Amino acid sequence: MIGQRRLLARLGERALEGDVAHAYELSGPRSIGKRTVATRLAQTLLCTSEPRVAGGCGTCLACRKVEHATHPDVRLVTRRVDLDPGGDKKMISIEQVREMQQDLALRPLEGGWRIVIVDDAADLSEHAEVALLKTLEEPPVHAVLMLLTPTPSRLLETIRSRLVPLPFRLVAAMEIAEGLATRFGPEARRYATIAAGRPGVALSLAADETARRKRRITESEFYRLVSSGLTDRFAWAVDLAESERDTQKRNEAIESRLREWSELARDAAAAAHGADRAVRPDRANETAQLVKAVSPRELVDLALSLDRWRRDVIESNVNARMLLELLVLRLPYAASLKVAA
Repeated sequence: MIGQRRLLARLGERALEGDVAHAYELSGPRSIGKRTVATRLAQTLLCTSEPRVAGGCGTCLACRKVEHATHPDVRLVTRRVDLDPGGDKKMISIEQVREMQQDLALRPLEGGWRIVIVDDAADLSEHAEVALLKTLEEPPVHAVLMLLTPTPSRLLETIRSRLVPLPFRLVAAMEIAEGLATRFGPEARRYATIAAGRPGVALSLAADETARRKRRITESEFYRLVSSGLTDRFAWAVDLAESERDTQKRNEAIESRLREWSELARDAAAAAHGADRAVRPDRANETAQLVKAVSPRELVDLALSLDRWRRDVIESNVNARMLLELLVLRLPYAASLKVAA
């Protein structure tokens, strides 16, 4: 895996010695490797190869079952709307937690542990959190629970106090570049910097033209808004605020835009102050146009505001339409800006 190797090695070595906690909190930005580490720890605990190694061998039947989510002793708990797009389950329900508890009460079928991965734990409903707390207070001896979330502050403090915290950090661009080159060849290194420390983003961009096209569309959307009048801007805000019935998916769409746009604004602010360390070097032409049309102070304020609003979307229950309307009012205006395809 790319990044988090020391964390996984430390966890894996302890797990091999039987030193494993009953519950962990894996927290950090999206696409940073939380699900991958959870999978590797499950493989460590259930691997049948000898000698056993941290992270699992990856080739035995047990490791392959964990990788493909078919191992009977590993349960993934997530919103049912993510599993069934046609459904309307927007939270992890108490019924799902009770099903998980019934599983944990049974002895493992094939390995020595029963493992539960909850992703994203912040999506637990109020009743589901209370039900989960009972399991955390008196976990079965063979149980290991891993709660994954980019927003640990949204969990009940009584739950967090019973978890071993495992905070994930952004990964160095050089390490991401080396991982990309190993998988996809030297040309893939160019996606390391623009991933901004998130290996999952880099892997997606290197492997998937659809992801690259979506990224270009999001970038162009920012520049077009900057060159648009208020009527078009407010129409855009209303469309995005009402685009998705699922609140989480809508907030994820807003958060991803704010994250990417803050990087574009950051590049322009840095260029305006004479720095040449662009996160999006392929948008150098638009960056130069922004620098000419907008004052350095405005660019700095914009980059900071976009990042602050991004955190608000993640960490609090903001009014989406109000935030987007504030955004379009605060965007600088550069009518002459030309956008590359």
